[in-house]
Amino acid sequence: MPKIQPATRLRTCRSCGKQFEYPLKGHSSTRHHCEECVLVDPELRRVTERLFLRIQKLELALKKLTPPSA
Repeated sequence: MPKIQPATRLRTCRSCGKQFEYPLKGHSSTRHHCEECVLVDPELRRVTERLFLRIQKLELALKKLTPPSA
């Protein structure tokens, strides 16, 4: 019995933050990486994932520090 594909949904790439639809026939994207980042060397992709996460955490911390404008 073939495995049923889940509905196509919008995903965010772990390496670059780009949003993409997954799964799409004819595209090489994976659940976690967009079509461009899939082609990057896995070791380099791992580094970009860490940097992207770090940037997100820093942006969140900065938002918490800045008071909301009235």
